[in-house]
Amino acid sequence: MERVCPRCGALSGSKKFFGDFCENCYLDTINLKFPMRVEIQTCKMCGKVRVSKWEELNKANLESIVKKNVEGNYDSFQVSHLGGDQYEVTFLVSRGSNYFEVKKRFSLKMNKSICEDCSRATSGYYEAIIQVRGKNTQRWAEKIMRELRGRTFVSKYLELDEGIDIYVGSKKEAAEALCVLKCKPSISDKLYGVKDGRRVYRRTYCVRV
Repeated sequence: MERVCPRCGALSGSKKFFGDFCENCYLDTINLKFPMRVEIQTCKMCGKVRVSKWEELNKANLESIVKKNVEGNYDSFQVSHLGGDQYEVTFLVSRGSNYFEVKKRFSLKMNKSICEDCSRATSGYYEAIIQVRGKNTQRWAEKIMRELRGRTFVSKYLELDEGIDIYVGSKKEAAEALCVLKCKPSISDKLYGVKDGRRVYRRTYCVRV
């Protein structure tokens, strides 16, 4: 006997039914909510976005945005970029032995701000100086700059008679970048100030090439 969907009037001969409802109407009964617009902060200088921290907009960040904004139960999901600020998230939802795809479109609104690194960089802040000394200073300075990119910021780059000085926002990232390049610098610390009762030092890495 042919069934009739109580919501839309569709016949079971033309559509797949789940319980008393056709497939389309059954999907509407799945209580999964997602906003049509999601707002996040973006740095107007470097373009990074703030989700849990400031970083490049990537797949992992988009997934974090979805998890933070969705309401309801689902098994998994996938995010697709439709172009511009438009995105679509496809949720896979199980009901008994059946699986359904629930699609939600949303726009990603970027609210202009400035990240901590860019704020510090524009103020001239630095924690370390990498001094490049020797005959191949330009080539090595470029290699160091490439390795620092994405790790931290450079607030100043000075070409001097004796070599090149690179003022780096994080001494930890400066050390890791030099380690990756297998540099063995000489290290010296200089007292910069006191913060929360603790002495703060700026570090100088002298790299001879």
